[in-house]
Amino acid sequence: MNALRRRSLDLLWPVLAIVVALGLWQLLTASGFFRPDQFPTMSATMVAFTDEFTSAKGWLSVWATLQGWFLGLLIASVLALVIGSALAFNSFAFRSAASVIELFKAIPAIAILPLVTLVLGSTLDMKVFLVAFGIFWPLIIQVIYGVRSMDPTVLDTAKALGVHGARRFLVVTIPSAAPYVATGLRIASASALILAVVAEMIAGADGIGRQILMAQNGGMTSYPRMYAYILMSGALGLTLTGAFFLIERKAMHWHESQRNITSNEEKPAR
Repeated sequence: MNALRRRSLDLLWPVLAIVVALGLWQLLTASGFFRPDQFPTMSATMVAFTDEFTSAKGWLSVWATLQGWFLGLLIASVLALVIGSALAFNSFAFRSAASVIELFKAIPAIAILPLVTLVLGSTLDMKVFLVAFGIFWPLIIQVIYGVRSMDPTVLDTAKALGVHGARRFLVVTIPSAAPYVATGLRIASASALILAVVAEMIAGADGIGRQILMAQNGGMTSYPRMYAYILMSGALGLTLTGAFFLIERKAMHWHESQRNITSNEEKPAR
């Protein structure tokens, strides 16, 4: 009963915080603290939100953003797993590539957006490339350190049992590096969404970012619609992060970190 009550409270506090934030938003804008050309009221934004997302137009923009997010995240994840594992098992290759990885990790993905747009245009390919480029470097670092932190006994046992090649990669390497990879993917999912929306805003590709830009250029009367899409991007980011967190807990239930979380939740309140 105590565990159920604690979980109910854990859900109640975020909802209460959102309600308070929305109420404060309405109070500050309706009282004239912010002018309509600076910040629309919460009620006007919610009306615009309902108008946009009870029609196909709003959800088509969400779908376009999710396409770039998903494909970019998928490509970067696969490449990071394969290349990162190969580098981690070869000390010379790791030392040789470390400086290159650090160099490209320090380059903001947005800095190459003009070049990518020039080559690929305002297309889905452009968005996917930008997302994949931006999150690949942090992901490969997570994979490398995850593989290099593998227990030598596990690796020696796999060799003694004759587990080599793709089989060792699937049944030994990935499970051993899973905690690092799971954390990297959860963080990368939020970064990928940000990159997708920013690419749409700057390069004009289809999606939430483009709708935000068009509403901004539409003048003061379009500001509620602009903030409606901003709210949708925030809700989308929260949903994706939450989904990755739940997947991580389910998929990593065998790992010590998740067992500790579960045991703490099950402890009776004093």
